[in-house]
Amino acid sequence: MKIFAVLDETPFYHPDFFADLLRKTKDEIVGVAIVIEIPKSNNVNSYLIRNWRFLKFSEMAILAWRKYTMLFKNFFLVKRKDGKFYSVKAVCQTFGIPYFEVYKCINKKEYLDKIRSYEPDVLFSSNSLIFKKELLTIPQITCLNRHSALLPSYGGLWPVLRSFSCGEKEFGVSVHIMEVEIDSGSVLSQKSFHVDESVTIAQIYQRCFALSAEVVLDALDKVRAGDFSNCSDRPTSYYSFPKAEDWQKFRQLGGRFV
Repeated sequence: MKIFAVLDETPFYHPDFFADLLRKTKDEIVGVAIVIEIPKSNNVNSYLIRNWRFLKFSEMAILAWRKYTMLFKNFFLVKRKDGKFYSVKAVCQTFGIPYFEVYKCINKKEYLDKIRSYEPDVLFSSNSLIFKKELLTIPQITCLNRHSALLPSYGGLWPVLRSFSCGEKEFGVSVHIMEVEIDSGSVLSQKSFHVDESVTIAQIYQRCFALSAEVVLDALDKVRAGDFSNCSDRPTSYYSFPKAEDWQKFRQLGGRFV
């Protein structure tokens, strides 16, 4: 099958996940749309800047240090296919995958036409943009999305923090069929793990992305076999960005961001 991917450009998580997927997949990744700029309405960085008071000073310092260290490494380190990556663009360049950049809205005609030109069988998403109906109809078979939660529970934004704030000890990653309604559609593949109270949000996300290539490959195997059956019977829930009371609950449970 021919796969076209839409991925957020970030030094955290996505680069190594995508490289892991490329090393393991038997499908052809024909192209990638790299999301460079995300609208403020669902931009995590913009949210954190506006709500900096919810983070501890030590957490802000660690986040800044990690981000700029990764940007430095991405600029100066020589990339190898078996090495560590610090940007999605570097992964594409190293593996020879064609890509183009997307700013704010992927539903623009220029982006849709570029994606159509690749004639994908499957469109795969792990990004922060909203896909409208026209985009969802481009692939020959289906659109799939990766989500850091055990769907249909904890759909929407910041699923890991939301799960932690609700007292969950079981976390995981899901790949589901995309529909116009966000984070809905049959869950084709899902894997979970348990954590204790000492783990941070960043560490949980790291574990989610470490599992993600395996979950995506399982979902693609089902698609190849024509099996679109739902594998999850969890309760449905959906969340937007956390408010002050959500952060308070998160801290009361001993939550740490990094």
